[in-house]
Order: sequence, then C-alpha cells, then structure tokens
Amino acid sequence: SKATVSVLNWGIRAARHYTTHTNAMPGKRSASAHKSESRKRSASVKSAGKRRRGDEEEVKMMVEDQAGADEFEDDVSDEFEDEDPIHEDGSDEDAEMDEEPQEAQRVVYRPGIDEMPEGAEMTYDSAAYDMYHKLELDWPCLSFDIVTDAHGAARQKYPLTCYFACGSQAAEGEKNYVGIMKGSSLCRTRFDGDEDEDPEVDPDEEEDDDDEDNDADPILESKLTHDSAAFNRIRCMPQQPTILAAWTDLGTVKIWDYSDQYKQLDNPAEWVRENAAMKGAKAGAPPPLLFTTPHSAEGHTIEGFGLGWSPLKRGVLATGDCEGQVRVWSLTESGTVASSNLSSKGPAPGSVEDIKWSTVQENMFICCTAGGQCQVYDARAPGAKVTWNGTQNGVDVNVLDWNPHKKASHILATGNDDGSFLLWDLKMVGKGNPPPIQTYTFLNSPVTSVEWNPTNENLLAVASDDNQVTLWDFSVERDREEEAELAARHPELAKFPAQLMFQHMGLQSPKELHWHPQIPGTVLVTDQQGVDIFRPANWRGLIR
Repeated sequence: SKATVSVLNWGIRAARHYTTHTNAMPGKRSASAHKSESRKRSASVKSAGKRRRGDEEEVKMMVEDQAGADEFEDDVSDEFEDEDPIHEDGSDEDAEMDEEPQEAQRVVYRPGIDEMPEGAEMTYDSAAYDMYHKLELDWPCLSFDIVTDAHGAARQKYPLTCYFACGSQAAEGEKNYVGIMKGSSLCRTRFDGDEDEDPEVDPDEEEDDDDEDNDADPILESKLTHDSAAFNRIRCMPQQPTILAAWTDLGTVKIWDYSDQYKQLDNPAEWVRENAAMKGAKAGAPPPLLFTTPHSAEGHTIEGFGLGWSPLKRGVLATGDCEGQVRVWSLTESGTVASSNLSSKGPAPGSVEDIKWSTVQENMFICCTAGGQCQVYDARAPGAKVTWNGTQNGVDVNVLDWNPHKKASHILATGNDDGSFLLWDLKMVGKGNPPPIQTYTFLNSPVTSVEWNPTNENLLAVASDDNQVTLWDFSVERDREEEAELAARHPELAKFPAQLMFQHMGLQSPKELHWHPQIPGTVLVTDQQGVDIFRPANWRGLIR
C-alpha cells in the first residue's frame, strides 16, 4: 500500500488524508512484467471495519481547511458512526468497538519533516484520486516515455488504456530488456471507496458508472527485447512514437523500430491475419535495430543520459554523454545517418544530464550539466551559443524542461541536486548570468524529473528523491492575509507554498515522470517497484 497526501485547490480548501497501519504485516507481492496489481485500498473506517482486528490498528487522520470544513467533518463523522462493520469471525460488535480508537488523531504528514513511527505503514485515501494504479515490473525501469496512439486525444471515459516504452536496469546484465508496454483496464479508483459516497462526476462520464468493466483489475502486457546493457534513458520519436532511442550503460545509443510489436499489442487480430498471410514470417521476429552509435571518436566512448528527439524535424536526435560531448544525429527514411559534433570547440562543462528541444525553434535545444550550468545549442553549428549558471550554489542541474506552449516558450524549468527547482526567462539568459525568475526550495531531496503539462502552461510536475511527485500551478498568487489566517489555525501548514496543488507520495526513489498527452490530468512516474499511474481528484481544475 502507498502513502499519499493530496492538496486540493490550495488557497480555497486544503485537505490531507492518510491512514497509518501500525504493526501491519503486508503480504509479499510477486513482480511481473506481464501482470500487474492495482493497489487500490480505501483509507476509510468503513473498509477498515471489514478487516480482522488484532495486531492491526488503524487511525484516520484528516485535516480540513477553509470555511465549511466543520460541516464536512460532521458529515464524515456521522457516516462513520452509522456504519456497521462486517465481522468475518462473528465476534460481538460492542466488544470489537471497544478496541477501536475513541477519538481520531488529526495531524498533517509533512515529508522530510515528520517521521513515521517504527513499523508503521501508510496507505492512500482513494477520495484524493480519480484514478491510481501501480503496475509492478520484474526490474526497475528508471526511464520511460509515453507512446502516443491513434485512439484519440483528451480521453476521459473509463476504463482507459495507455502505452509506454521503457528500458530496464536489472541486477544481472543479461536480464535487461527494452520494449513497449500496454496498460489497460485502468478504472476510476474512487469507485474503490465507500459506495455510498457521491463524488462529483462529469455529466459526460455518468454513463461509465454502470460499466461492468470499471471494477476490473488493470492489465499489463508487453513486447520486450532482451539486451546485455542497462538503459539510462529512453525516448520515442514524436513523429513516429514506435521508433525508440535508448542510451545504454555500455556507451552507445541504439534505435529500434517497434511498429510491429506495437501492432501486436494494439490490434492483435489484424496482426494475426497479416502473419497468416505471410505464412508465419512475422512471428517471433525481433524489432529491427535501425542504428547504433559508434563506440569511437565518431560517436561516444562513454555512457550518457542526455537524449532528445526534435519535435519539429523528423529523425533528428541530440545526445550528450558523461564527458560533456554533445552530438546531433539525423536519420533519413532511406536508413542513412548523418552526425555532427557540436562539442568540437570544447565539451560541455560536466556530464550532460538532460536535453530538451524547443517546440517553436526547430534547431534550438538546451542541455543541463552536472557542473551546474545550462547551455543553449543551435544544431546547425558547433559550440554552445549561450552558457549560464543554472544554480546559485554550484550544485548539479539534474533535469530540465522547456515549456512547450507558444505563449510561454521563453520559460524553462530546471531541477537541482539540492532539491530546489527554478524557473528561468530565456529572454534574459543572453545577458550574462541572470537570476531565476522563481526559486522553490520546498523539496528536501534531489529533483529527478520535471515536466510541463501539455494543456496548461502554468502547471508543472516535479519528481524528487524524497519519494514524492508534486504538482505546481504558477498562476496561483499568494494571499498573505489568507496565509496568516491559515498559519494561525494550522501552524503545521504554514510552510506549504500557495502554488502546491497536489502531493503523490509513497514512491521508492522515483526517477522519471510524464504527463500523458492524450489522457488529461494523468501522470505516469517510474520508481524502483514499477510505474505509478495517477490522476488527482481535482484534475479538471488543474488543467484548465
């Protein structure tokens, strides 16, 4: 089970829910790349009443802010008091109830500040989510990318389906794999809570409530290729998402065409007919390896992490390695590859950690380095055009994302090794070392991934090593009067920034996240256990 704290409509109402299980003994879970298990538990007294009592003690902790919170609290209390728990062992109800806590403890859990009691385990409140599923894998895939499909944009009707590409980092090299996975039967998680609850549902989605498939468990299918290398980074070509490029720990970048494997997952009936027409020639065929960068001066001689396809020019790929070498590769439809060494005038100042292309200027991209600097490159000529200090204290800049929206295309977000993340105005970076326009230091561990929302230019998702993903809306302005009132009522909330909209926690060393561009408000994040797929309960308000 997972720990989750949510912040709903911060500045209007703040609600955090979680349940602590003390001395609980969770069962072992088998990890499979072809099977998944949805961790969908309700943190309500009702569902808790259906469990056997004994060593497991469950305490409901809730904090409600804003006017009307007391009324909400009374409604919840009445619901819990009227609920008759189901006793599997037929024991006396009054005797059972004597063992329950007489008064709910009300606190707010703050990651990096509060400590969990020894032996305690946290689970999430399903009311905080419109959807939450955990897909467990054989080995960690610490980099992945969304494979967009032809099933429509702005999908809302449950159950949902998504595709993603990933590459593993197995304990033994020969067990590594790369490929495409399909997560289907992704249902609305809030159905797992109290059936008596009446959550706000979009009128267009009401027909889903009677869908029998909405109670099904999620399904994870995959088409994988085993490889001796572990994979540092993987990216899908925007113009043809089944073309995968991956950095390996052996110092090469490989590019595959997974079109046939994708069709096996997406339309297996059609694939079977095609295979039969070819007398079985397609069966068992591996994906074509289109290109491997040379392990020499003409390519890279050491592993790397910087990797990015151009969103505007088909087949153009930028790579950066741990020695600061930056190259651009151009794949043609005929299969030829041309390359240019943009570091011929000198390498980047440190390992290239991340690369992002502009969505409005086809030849421009930015990389960040372990030396704490950011560099702007023009793919047509060697040498960085602009270099500036991406941190104020010299720490590594781990990740970055260039805002994809045209009206905000001058805004860059960077995430640093000290837990800070910064916003930059690119109109200013050509003037020496400008200060960031915003600096956020709320997080307590290295930032491992940042990404702008594809529909709201003000919404940023941030993953960090303190085992959480946070969602931030920079259109929210501070209200100092409201902040003072909130701090007086709940001092423990005083340090929460007004722009913080949601916290998804309970991860194990999350490394990369992506918004799904075709499922609004949905985030996928990979960690040591697998892939979390979640959509906050307040997702409609976030993406507007």
